[in-house]
Parts: sequence; C-alpha cells; structure tokens
Amino acid sequence: MKHQGTTTPISPALHRAIIAAAIGNFITWFEYASYGFLAVILGRVFFPVSTPSASLLATFAAFGISFLMAPLGALFFGRLGDRVGRKKILASVILLMSGSTFVIGLLPSYAAIGIASPILMVMMRMLQGFASGGEPGGAATFLVESAQPGKRAWTVSYWHCSSFLANAVASAFILGLTATISAEALQSWGWRIPFLISGVLGVVAFYIRSQLEDTHAFKTMQETEGVSEAPLTEALRFHWRQVLQTAGCIALQGAAFYFIFVYIETYLKVQLGVSFLQASVSNVTCLFLASVSIFIFARISDRIGRKPVLLLGALLCTLAIYPIFLVFSTGVFGLIVMGHAILGVCLAVFMSASGPALVEIFPTRVRYAGFSMGFNLSVAIFGGSAAYVATYLIDFTGSPLSPALLVLTTGIIATLSVLTLKETAGSKIDLDNQQEHSHKLANARRH
Repeated sequence: MKHQGTTTPISPALHRAIIAAAIGNFITWFEYASYGFLAVILGRVFFPVSTPSASLLATFAAFGISFLMAPLGALFFGRLGDRVGRKKILASVILLMSGSTFVIGLLPSYAAIGIASPILMVMMRMLQGFASGGEPGGAATFLVESAQPGKRAWTVSYWHCSSFLANAVASAFILGLTATISAEALQSWGWRIPFLISGVLGVVAFYIRSQLEDTHAFKTMQETEGVSEAPLTEALRFHWRQVLQTAGCIALQGAAFYFIFVYIETYLKVQLGVSFLQASVSNVTCLFLASVSIFIFARISDRIGRKPVLLLGALLCTLAIYPIFLVFSTGVFGLIVMGHAILGVCLAVFMSASGPALVEIFPTRVRYAGFSMGFNLSVAIFGGSAAYVATYLIDFTGSPLSPALLVLTTGIIATLSVLTLKETAGSKIDLDNQQEHSHKLANARRH
C-alpha cells in the first residue's frame, strides 16, 4: 500500500497528542520496570519469607495482581472513553495511576508495621492496575484517530517507544542509585525514589492531557449523535471476534514485553550471576536497538500492510527464544548482550504494527472499549504473570532454560491470531468500520 504524506511535518495538535500519550505510557512503564528491577529488594522489604526464591515469588505475585485488576479498569474506563471522550478519561487515569504509585513510595516496611505492610502494597498495586486498565486503550485510540491515514503505525510507534525509554531510564536510574548509595541505604529508603518520582510526573502528565482537544473522530461522532449508550455491550455483541483477535495478538506482546525488558534483567542477576552493571548494560542495549527498530518497521508496515509485519515479528519471537536462552546459558557476557538485543528487536518488529492494527479493526463508537478489553484481558493473563511463571518454571523444573516456554507458547497464539486479521493499513477506518457496524446493527434489529 502507498505510504501517504511521508514528508508532511507533524502538526502542533498531533505533536501535543504524541507527547500526551507518551508521557502517560512512560510513567506506567517506569513504575513497572522499577518494581521489576527492584524485585529482590522489595521482596526483603515487604515479603521477608523463609527463602529468597519464595520472597521473589511473593514479590512477583504482587506485581501480577495489578494486572488482574486491569481488565476491570478496561471495562470501567473503556465504556467512559467511548461515551464522554478520550481526553477526559486519559487525564483521569493518569492521576489515579500515578497517585497510587506515589503512595507505594511512602509505605512502611514489614519490619515497621508487620503484615499490614504487604497488605497495603497489594492494595496499591490493585488500584494502580485498575487505573492502568484505561491507559493503553485511550492512548492508542487517541493516536490512531489523530494520525494521518498513511502514517498511523509510525505515529503509534512514539507511544510504544516511550515504554522502551521508560525501561531504559528506570534501569539506568536504579543502576545509578546502586552506584551512589550503599546497599543498606538502598534497602532502607533508596528504593522509594523511583515511585515518588512517578507520582510527581503524573501531575505533569495530567496538566498536559487536560490541555488537549478530543479527536476529530470522537467529536464528529458526538455531533452526529452516534455515541453509543452501551459501548461494552456493543463491542462484545457485534465485535467479539475483534476482541478475541486483539487478546490473541497481545498474548505475545504482553508476555514478551515484561519477559524481555523487565524479567530478563532479574534472570541474568539471579540465575546466571551476572553483575547488576552488566545486566543493566544488556537491558539498555536491548531497549535502544528495539527503539530504533520499531520506527523502521512501522514505516514498512505503513507501506506494505500490518499483517506481513505482525506475522514476521510473531514468527521471529517464537523461533528465536529457545536458541537465545541456550546462548544465555553459556555465561559469555558478549553473547548474552547480543542474544538479549535480538529478542528486543524481534518484539519491536511485532509491536511496530500491533498498536495501529488492533485499534483500526474497531469502529469509532466502541474503539476505546473494544481494544481495552482485548488488550487488558490478555495482559492480565500473560503479561502480569510472566515474571511469576518464569520464576516458578525454573523453581519447578530446575532448568534455567524453561522460561523460554512462555514466549514460545504465546508466540504460537499470536501467529494464529494474526492470520485471522483483516488488513487495515491505509484504510479509512472511521468510514469503513462504521459502515460495517451499521450493517450489523441493522441485521440485529431485523432479527
């Protein structure tokens, strides 16, 4: 398909939309990554159980609980996003999400208040997860509806790239903390800093989002009285196939993202004995190459279509994961960095097309709700459990290669899901999808 408007500069409105979407995503992933990178320390602070392995499992379980709340948040905020507007919900969720993160940075330790400490941690993780359920659907929808038709994948890549940047900044920031303060200070108070920073950034993000205009697509829908009274019901009744397709594709993205960019850094330190510095260097290298790759393949996706790029990314992740874990097992640092970087690039290929492809398949009146349901359902099942399942597999099998099964399985699910998608690159999504939706409504009334 032709790539339209490659030389057209970014308009001020689109520039603001990209910044607004990216900063919220940055805060989300900075917090998630910080939690993952500090998992061993947080285990000692909040879950000081009998063995280091059990402590780490408890920490990752609390991490996963927030993802179980995300589908509930998706139902709540997705419905509102299609009824009252994308802008208002995006501004609301960032305050709730960053506020709960800020409170985590203030929580007393288990040593200070006993069992109340992990209970409060879990409660804040649940609240943060509930709020985060409204974030990806709103941000991706806002960017797709704001972008030029021939540059939607390229535009959404800024949103994806902000998550790579957040992980890199979190990794570098925590590495800096470990280099400048003692291990005792890091466990006593240093771990709080990234969570407190996330709270402050949330206030900045709220201000930026509150200054936005809503998308032309949503305002047009309001003017023509096309706003759905029950977007969740409509999405599940008339677009359940798209919800399942979204969940199937995000199975890989959800699992692999946490696995590659968060869990592997802990894996290298705990299972392979790699130093904190070396693990951080490997992760930052991986994230940098993924950031470059995602824009390259987004351009390709806008030119040739979503499905070929999605299929390539899914197959690369599926086929590469086990050989690269064999490379990790050599313990050679140069090979570890190379393998880690290859995994990041493979996932970036998939993500370069996933955002626009899975938003484009829904009509405007149920887009926020439909995408949010499919996305967060899959992330809750496969993403939030990734670190826990990987740790459990090693503990259960005794094999450091066993976590590869997680990406291998979700890669197969995503490959099969991609094959069922319709091609949407370059399409007039508002017109095409709305005509299809109107046809389904008419058929339903006749029956």
